[in-house]
Amino acid sequence: MYHEIQKSDFLPLLSELLRFSDSVLDVGSGLGVLLEYYESRLIVALDIHRPYLEHRVCRAPHVIPLNADAKILDQLFLPKSFSAVTMIDSLEHFTKEEGISILQQAEKIAKNRIVIFTPRGFFHQEGVDHYNLQGEVYQNHYSGWEAEELESIGYQVIVLKGFHNQKNPSFEESYGTEHEPVDALLAWKILDE
Repeated sequence: MYHEIQKSDFLPLLSELLRFSDSVLDVGSGLGVLLEYYESRLIVALDIHRPYLEHRVCRAPHVIPLNADAKILDQLFLPKSFSAVTMIDSLEHFTKEEGISILQQAEKIAKNRIVIFTPRGFFHQEGVDHYNLQGEVYQNHYSGWEAEELESIGYQVIVLKGFHNQKNPSFEESYGTEHEPVDALLAWKILDE
């Protein structure tokens, strides 16, 4: 059973979930803004849009950019290649079928856990790239996820109430200034139990 919290910063929760992960595959890494908070010795930042990787924020030597399609993870990596696989604000960029397939592939590639962060429900986003790197097609949202469905496939879930709000340019563009905030989901599946 998931629980709900009022928290605008999920980084401490994410850091705790990745605390003992010596290697991480970050799927849909984008500009890699959060990678500096990962305490892993090795991080592979995978993204389909090469300009995001070329303009990445985190350029630490232990972060290896990889320009590839997440839909073929199992063709890129051997089983148990990484301690953890993360999908931070990326699952919603795939259809539901593609997302389920990517999660199944991630479960083979990860030794210990999968960590997901995504809006709760369908968060409309289309035709915009706030990074101005011509990645509009990759920024579109194609699916929405609920806590119950992630729980049904073995994930533990925390709902971050009202996480997406008018401070997010995509939120304001999609919903306007008067819309109620949208929740986010932080979900993880432990594989080594």
